[in-house]
Amino acid sequence: MAPYGDDITEGIPYVLSNPAGSTNYQATGVSYDIAINGLPFFLAASDDSPYRRVTAQYRKQQYDQTREAGEQSLTGWWFRSQSSFHLGQGIKYFEPAQDESLRFQYTESKGLDVWTKGQVSLILDADATHVTTAQLNANLRPQQFLRSIQWKQLTNTGSSTYNEFYGCLMLDGYDIDKIYPTITATVSNKALTSNVATLTTSSAHGLAVGMEIVVAGVDATFNGTYTIATVPTTTTLTYSKTASDVPSAAATGTITSVVQHFVDYNSGTDDKVYAMCDDGVYCYWVTNVTSGGSTKLTMYKKLLTDYSSVSPTMMFDTTAVTVTNAVMEFTKERIVACINNKVYEISTTATSLPTAVYTHPVDDFAYTSITSSGAAIYVTGFSGTQSNIQKFTLASNGTMPTLTSAITAAEMPSGERIYKIAYYLGYMMIGTTKGIRAAQVADDGSLAYGPLIWENTQPVYDFAFRDKFAWAATSVEDEPGTIRLDLSTQISPLVFPYAYDTYKATGSTAHETTACAFINGTERLAFTTNATSTANGSVYIESESTLVSSGYLQTGYVRYNTLEGKLFKLLTPRIDTTNGGLSISSISYDGTEYPIGSFAQESTVQEIGIPYPVGAQEYLGFKFTLTRDTADNTLGPLFTGYQLKSLPAVPRQRLIQYPLFCYDHESDKFGVEVGYEGSAWDRMQQLEAVENAGDTIRIEDFRTGESFIGLIEEMDFINRTPQDKRFTGFGGTLVVTIRSV
Repeated sequence: MAPYGDDITEGIPYVLSNPAGSTNYQATGVSYDIAINGLPFFLAASDDSPYRRVTAQYRKQQYDQTREAGEQSLTGWWFRSQSSFHLGQGIKYFEPAQDESLRFQYTESKGLDVWTKGQVSLILDADATHVTTAQLNANLRPQQFLRSIQWKQLTNTGSSTYNEFYGCLMLDGYDIDKIYPTITATVSNKALTSNVATLTTSSAHGLAVGMEIVVAGVDATFNGTYTIATVPTTTTLTYSKTASDVPSAAATGTITSVVQHFVDYNSGTDDKVYAMCDDGVYCYWVTNVTSGGSTKLTMYKKLLTDYSSVSPTMMFDTTAVTVTNAVMEFTKERIVACINNKVYEISTTATSLPTAVYTHPVDDFAYTSITSSGAAIYVTGFSGTQSNIQKFTLASNGTMPTLTSAITAAEMPSGERIYKIAYYLGYMMIGTTKGIRAAQVADDGSLAYGPLIWENTQPVYDFAFRDKFAWAATSVEDEPGTIRLDLSTQISPLVFPYAYDTYKATGSTAHETTACAFINGTERLAFTTNATSTANGSVYIESESTLVSSGYLQTGYVRYNTLEGKLFKLLTPRIDTTNGGLSISSISYDGTEYPIGSFAQESTVQEIGIPYPVGAQEYLGFKFTLTRDTADNTLGPLFTGYQLKSLPAVPRQRLIQYPLFCYDHESDKFGVEVGYEGSAWDRMQQLEAVENAGDTIRIEDFRTGESFIGLIEEMDFINRTPQDKRFTGFGGTLVVTIRSV
């Protein structure tokens, strides 16, 4: 039998139409043994030319031209590996040969930092620090807004030194508060005289007048929530407490503080704060005031160093306007305020409401956000299902021009509302009811926005920025949190890598993430959720050092660029378990997860088998779950990739050798004669024509009843003198090798 040529790794697909070379033999009453492409033959099996069936070998190109060596096996294994995940989540299939960016993408992660090339680690946890009480507005606009701020207050009464505080200014319906990471002090002494409680701490407490504190572990008299009235020294503070006097005595307990109230309006008595902004020195806000018998728009300001008991300065009021919707931003050295359907440019020293620079023709148009680039100031909002971004280019004297009609910079598809726009690093990030978009901002201020980068059921209400990254306030698998985007890289035009980032595992899906900002001067992110009719929302601040307890990364489905079945056999995770553990699951086509292995902290990581799902699979994904250190919650494992080994599970092909009589005149075992002069040559010519065409043919073995589609792999004709009186004339033995497909 002649040596076989190169083989193939995949079966040849059947042609859906009737192929020309799959002709069936039409019975004529002659007892033939074999029919090839409808041409009948008698079998000529002998010791020299036996009938043979051989399993075909796989064809494999014996060179490796992939970007990562070893991805193409030169022997039997099919490999797939991944050593970095810094281009984020969002793919379904991990097919790096199709697109360069796919080499570093995956399906989804939660609780993991994937942004350092070549490694994955656990992110910092988030702590609930304060509550929010405002629900979403009727038009679904949130009533929580965050702004990064810092301020100073005296370390203690009579001192000339100040404590510097870093936090966020938070609007929450009827209140404006200053929130900050938890300040904790240890109590060493207590005293109460004339309804004034005094606590002494074991070291400088770092607290200030006006801060809300929670006293715990002292005793029933002193424990509770209070506002600091005075700070006599760096280790003492006082607050009002109506109770019998308590003589000075040693004590234990703690004092914690997370908020300083800045503006406190009362529902039922006052109207809420509709919008606020700050210029780094003052906070500005608008509300409606009903005192004096008329409801009127009123604008206030107050130093950021102040607190709720300090009265604000009223800038102006007007009975001509009642606020129903507002948004404010301090940008380009002026306050831009959208109040109801009008746009205003307001000085920080204004004493009256100026003339609007633009009035939207739709009375109920709801403005939602303001931002600016080098060339223009932008405002956005919606009316019904229509939403757009309007542009104001500054006049030569630096003022906003008075417009009779808006310059529309961008319009959203119908039904997609914009809630937030923010300019950073040359891009405008756009948060909508559908998800996140980005727009390129030209030198003249014109916009060209891209497709949805990420889609979610919760609107994107806010953005925060640091370094090359943007954070979007939205849900993380229905829990409060943020999504991070890398603005330094585009996967495709105006599509940036993204991944779930800081979040809080609450177990509740009733709240939406409404705002986010960084604690000023730190890398710690704060975010808020709305209240509902049955529960308060929360303020969350990224922990200083505590990691989340666990996080997972789900790879894209691996299918090796083919739809054929594969046997996924072995997986090698690459992870340092010194400070944490790892568990691994395989994920089938329908999303079912199968635990296949785990490694405890400080264990040796080895190659593991993939027992589930059972049998050949078109594709398979994997889920890697990292867990933090069992003794130190600030430490976690370091995951650097994985390697997968698989085998093709395509049906094996057969090479079948048929030795055939091919003479001009032949007869079957019953003496029935067939043929004519030139018959042998004609049949050989027909088979050679099919072989040259490379078409599939039907093979029928009448001895066994076997019938299948195949290809002529090889033909070998040997001209011989007939050895049997059943065969005469020109001819010989025709050895045909068929490959089943």
